[in-house]
Amino acid sequence: MKQIGYFLYVVIFTLIALEIVLHIYNPIPFRLKGDKIVLPIHQQYSFTNAYPDYDSLIIHNKNSLGYRGEEMPADSSYTKLIVVGGSTTECFFVTENKAWPQVFQQETRRANPKFWVNNAGLNGHSTFGHLILLKDIIVKQKPDYVYFLVGVNDMDRSDLNDFDGRYLKGTSVNMEKNSWFKNAFLTLSNNSEVFNLIYNVSKAVKARNQKIFVDQKVILKKSDSLALSSTASTKVLDAQKKLVPAYQQRIQSLIDVCLQHKIKPVFLTQPLLYGEGIDPKTGINLATHRVSEVMNGELYWKKLELYNDATRKTCLANKVDLIDLAYLLPKNSAYFFDEMHFSNEGSIQVGKIISAQSQKILKFK
Repeated sequence: MKQIGYFLYVVIFTLIALEIVLHIYNPIPFRLKGDKIVLPIHQQYSFTNAYPDYDSLIIHNKNSLGYRGEEMPADSSYTKLIVVGGSTTECFFVTENKAWPQVFQQETRRANPKFWVNNAGLNGHSTFGHLILLKDIIVKQKPDYVYFLVGVNDMDRSDLNDFDGRYLKGTSVNMEKNSWFKNAFLTLSNNSEVFNLIYNVSKAVKARNQKIFVDQKVILKKSDSLALSSTASTKVLDAQKKLVPAYQQRIQSLIDVCLQHKIKPVFLTQPLLYGEGIDPKTGINLATHRVSEVMNGELYWKKLELYNDATRKTCLANKVDLIDLAYLLPKNSAYFFDEMHFSNEGSIQVGKIISAQSQKILKFK
């Protein structure tokens, strides 16, 4: 009993000491604390790069809001807009002033200098994460517009993350609810630096084991093609169709929250390198090119289009503006680093397209 008591004393003392140290200084900043989003306020990232798609020295800054872009102007005559999305919005490896939300601002300011855009994109975020960010943070900042670039991070995911059950109880979304243990652990993570460290490290390990980190330069080769039977393609698409209604419900929730707070939502469909057509840079057939052992470009595009179509239909039903970026951005490997992330050239092109399309959407003060 003495040995057990001593062991418990050492464990408790160590946890308390570690908790105090991490409260004073945490060397590993995380973007989640339990089921709450923690934005990377006043952080700067700089690193060298060998790929020609990006600058040799990449600079990425976060402001006092935890977003990319200028500080929010105090002048109420500014039209204020926040862009929400995952990694294709954050553009982590696109240096300052080339990320498409900043290009969008630069282009639009030619017509109206009092136009402010901030980039609230967070790598890996899905529509569920967007809903938390919108409810917990963005509505309090009272922007005039919120643009959502959505779809790609929701594919293949029926249980989007560990804290779905805490937020979705009582809703019509058909998803598995968290166990009492998960909810208890998330509560501890919300209030403890030690438990939050354990939680985020476990998520990182799980992500690596599942090979979620796949951002690699796509090399298109004429020899790397894949023919699929209609049966194989139908099986993949049918499995995906079961997940789309829940995604559509989350789009509806984003619209509802915006309208409740007198914010105008605008949605962007997700472009993809792959699909119908020939790549103008390499001459490769983007439909038959192999994406994985079981998927070619045509099937990948059809899979993503299930979500883009759900976005289109929900916006149409709610009379909400939509910019169909999935079709407006040409399928050209010069514009993409991999199958979905934009190169510098692509990011600049996206910013210009969105600015041009927004001329009929934005109403300046």
